[in-house]
This record gives sequence, structure tokens and C-alpha cells, in this order.
Amino acid sequence: MKKQLNWLTITASGLFATLLLISGTQAAESFVNTSTDVSSELLANQTPHDSSNQLLAARKKKRLKQKIRSKAKTTATVPTTAPSTELPTDLTQTNPTPVPPTPPTPPTPPVPTGIAPPSPVEAPTAPIEPPKAAAPAPNQFSLNTKLQGQVIFGVTGTVAGDYSRNSAFGHRTRLELKTDINGGTLTTRLQAVGLGLSNQSPKVGTTAVSTPEGSLSWTDGTTTNSIGVDALKYEFALSPQTQVVVAANAGASDDFTDTINPYFDGDGASGSISAFGNRPSIYYTVQGAGVGIRHKLSENTELSVGYLARSGSNPTAGNGLFGGGYGALAQLTFKTGANSKVGVTYTRTLNSDTGTGSINANPATGSGNSNNFGLQSSFQLSPEFALGGWAGYTQNQATGGDRQIWNWAVTAAAPDFGGKGNLAGLLVGQEPRVASSDNGTTDPKSGLHIEGFYQMKVNDSLSITPGIIYLTAPNQATNSNGAVIGVLRTTFSF
Repeated sequence: MKKQLNWLTITASGLFATLLLISGTQAAESFVNTSTDVSSELLANQTPHDSSNQLLAARKKKRLKQKIRSKAKTTATVPTTAPSTELPTDLTQTNPTPVPPTPPTPPTPPVPTGIAPPSPVEAPTAPIEPPKAAAPAPNQFSLNTKLQGQVIFGVTGTVAGDYSRNSAFGHRTRLELKTDINGGTLTTRLQAVGLGLSNQSPKVGTTAVSTPEGSLSWTDGTTTNSIGVDALKYEFALSPQTQVVVAANAGASDDFTDTINPYFDGDGASGSISAFGNRPSIYYTVQGAGVGIRHKLSENTELSVGYLARSGSNPTAGNGLFGGGYGALAQLTFKTGANSKVGVTYTRTLNSDTGTGSINANPATGSGNSNNFGLQSSFQLSPEFALGGWAGYTQNQATGGDRQIWNWAVTAAAPDFGGKGNLAGLLVGQEPRVASSDNGTTDPKSGLHIEGFYQMKVNDSLSITPGIIYLTAPNQATNSNGAVIGVLRTTFSF
């Protein structure tokens, strides 16, 4: 029985030693202590005649402890990382250096039902600004100048009446420099004119006289071809509703006023071929140097006021800004439709004529003070047809007595007639005529001005306009024969 117990003790010790080799040093030591206690208890119960067996057991125990310690030292080099799920076949093999474990991702807090999860917020990115240019010196400023040009070639001649039958060919050439300065525009216009007027050359043996009637819209009869500064003006916005024009030379009412004759007023380059048909005669009474203001009272109402002196640059007696001839204008313009307008105009003038009509209506010695009233209108009845016209009255206080001067016209225009950009126009009216006077300067006959033209657009830079003017009684005289003036105008724009 005692031998069996000893065998069991040795067998158990071997089994536990094997487990200690797998689980490590601590488990081995715990097993040794435990087996020692068990062996001690068993030996205490043995009888004295079993001393040899006790000595043998002690020696085996000592060798076992040395073997376990040796194995523990050998396996102590194995790192104490997380245990592998598989047992190594060789406990003495050194494992590779373990990779530090990745910390677990913190759990996402639950989103309450019915509440959308917050959108990811991206950190604002500062915009990349281009390098700033060096600031200009205090005495420098930026200018932007554009060049515009216009050349009109014209052929004209009288084909009937008491005027020269010779044809003439000439031009009007303009170069404009438009410079942006401090939000405004400075316009410098250079001009040369070289074309006379057929109705200024009466035939010998007739009673015909030179008359402003039938004057062309792009020439005043000058044939010198000299180049000069025709216009010098500065335009700027005083407010979003107010525009201001300051003219130092050759200012005109259309610089700051709507002339309410959209299809006929092309300033000579387009539209009417005559000065009378170009715009109502009342606007010609305001020309020279001065200032004009255009103010928008409401969406459909506009007020224009201005003052221009005819010889404002001349400081000699009887001239100057306030000492010579002048024209002061006030006009209310009412918008009655998309392309329809009505204007009521008043001008107060001194020695300032219209430049259209009979000689009596434009006395060379000066017309004195005048109160001029005008009513103008234009109605776009359809995209293809417009009607317009005006009536003007002048109460003139001339030397020797007062005069009453009238003018009127009815216009019809057909835009895009026969092609896109083309224009057909017809005008019937009476140029300024002295209807009554206190000094014997009444015009005896009421003559008509009848005009027709057809403007053909070749391209954006070229148009050709043939036209004809018929004066039933040139100079409103009873003994004058009707005059027919033919015109062919070619306009180049660039």
C-alpha cells in the first residue's frame, strides 16, 4: 500500500510538472509547494521501516525541482503578452516582438429618435488671396480711354426748283475719345466737315434765295474740311437718379434731354436726312457751353433742365457765359408706354435761333428774346410701326415788334422694314414760319416739308440711306418754285 502511494505521488508530480512547463513559472512554483505539502503529509503517515523509500522520494523531488527551475529560466524569455490561442510546439523558441494593440474606437452615442444626426462640420478654409498690387503713388490715377469714329459720305443735289442742279459729294468725319475719370466720362470730339447745301446756291435769273429750309442733318454747309474740337464735355452721375453734363464747347440740348423722336434723331448719322426732321426745332435754340441736368422724378416721369451760352468762351462785350446769346431749357417727359413718350418743353433764349425754317424766322441781325414752347410725342403702335410728331410756338420780342412763329410735323417710322436693322421713314410738316408780326416780316405763304428715306443696314458698321426732300414753297415765299433735293448717305462707324 505504501509503495502504491509513493508511485501515485511520483506520477502526480510528473503530471503537475508538465502543466507548469505550459502555464509558466508561477504555476510551477505553486505546484511544487502543493506537491511538497502532499508529500510531507504522506511521509508523516509512513512507518519507520519505510525510511529508504522516503530518502528515494526526497531525492526524486529535489531533482524534479531543479529540472522545473531550469525550465522556468529557459521559458522566462518568452514575453508576457496576450496568450495565443495555439500552443507553441517548442517552448524554448523566442517569439517575434508583438505589435502594440490598437486602442478600441469609442462607441458612438445613440441618436434620439426623430432627431437628425448632426452634419459633419468642416473647418473653415481661409481663401487664398492673390498678391496685392503695389498702391499707386498719390499723384497717379488710372485712365481708360476708348476711341470711336464715324465717317459720313454724302452725295446731294437739287433735281427741281430754282436752285443749282449740280451734284456735290462730301463728308463729315468724327473721332471721339471717351475717357473714364472718377466714375464720369470725358468726351473729346474732333470733327471735319466738307459738304455744301444745294439750297444755298440759287440759280441765276430766279428769285430764289439761300434758306435754312431743307438743310441736311450732318452738315451746316461748311466746305473747308478743317479739323477742330467740335465737342468737349464731361458727364457724371450725381446720384442714381441724377445725371449731370458739363459742356465746354459745342454742347447741345440732346446731351441732357430726350428729344422724343427716336427713329428720326440720329444726329445726322442715321434716321432723318434733314435737320428739320432730325429733331423738333425747339431743341436747336439751346446750344453752346454750359451745364445740363437730367433727373428721374419717378419710374415714368423725368425732368431736364439746362443752360448753354452760344459764345460762352468769348469774353468780349456782347458775348461770354451770360453777356451774349444763350438758351435755357426745362422739360418734363412722361413715359406713356413701353416705347411711347410725351414731352412738354420750354426754352427762354436770347439771340438764339432754330437754324431751320425761313429767313424771317432766323434773322441774321439777332432775334432778341424769345419764349419757345414745344409739345412732342412718339407712340409705338406695334413693333413694326410708330407714329410721332410735334408742334412748336415761339413768341419773339424782336427789334421793331413782336413775332409769332409756328412749326409742326407728323412722322411715321417702320423699323425692320424689308430686313433686320432697316428703317423706312416719312415726315410731313412745316418748318418754322413767321405767321404774324408787328414789323412786316410775316412769311406770305405756308409751305410744306415732305421727306422720305429708307435706311439699309449692311452690317453693324455700315449703312446706306437714300432719301428725298420736297419743299413746296422754299423760304415760305409766294413766288418760289418747289424744290426737290436728292440725297445718298453712307455711314461708316467704328
